[in-house]
Amino acid sequence: MKRFATIIILALMATAGRADNLRTLFITMPDSITPTLTKSDRLDFLDYMDSGMKARVRNKLGGESVMTRFEENMLSIQTSQSGRMDMLLLKRGKDENLICIIRTVNAKYEDSCLSFFTEDWKSVPADELIELPVIDDYLTKEALKNDSLDYFKKMSLLRLQSIVPADGALEFRYTSLDDLGEDADKYRDWFKPTPLRFNWNGKIFKR
Repeated sequence: MKRFATIIILALMATAGRADNLRTLFITMPDSITPTLTKSDRLDFLDYMDSGMKARVRNKLGGESVMTRFEENMLSIQTSQSGRMDMLLLKRGKDENLICIIRTVNAKYEDSCLSFFTEDWKSVPADELIELPVIDDYLTKEALKNDSLDYFKKMSLLRLQSIVPADGALEFRYTSLDDLGEDADKYRDWFKPTPLRFNWNGKIFKR
């Protein structure tokens, strides 16, 4: 019955040409964004959440996917043992919303990528909305003055960084350091102890 009501609401919103809440956008999301989950799976997630049950489904790969968070403007799904997807709904101007999708893979170290979409799921280039951090942004002033900096950069290019949604902001963490193995401890104090925080100002993410 809940699913039937949800489908009716979706149909009415589609007729009105609006789909401006996270719940509706999550259901109408193109399958290409979550290729291991179907629209039916996404409906099941919401049904379970509404019923106060653990929101888990069997994905296309035969594994388990779990919705770990659902709020008015943000949701998170553990898509697999090594994958996570976060979805944020951001106000853009007076009557427009922007969708932010964060996909994170954790094979050995977390690595995230950002995608942005309009309400009708048209892609928006990320470089129009955020200037992604480079390795120097993570380093302390002392590290930037160190004579060994050029050598360190040759060993550790900015390959991996994780992105976590936090209170309408994005927090970036450098995750490539441990890839240096036993040399990692030599450079650990070169890095700022807190993540880089980018706040949404209604138009762009600003550090």
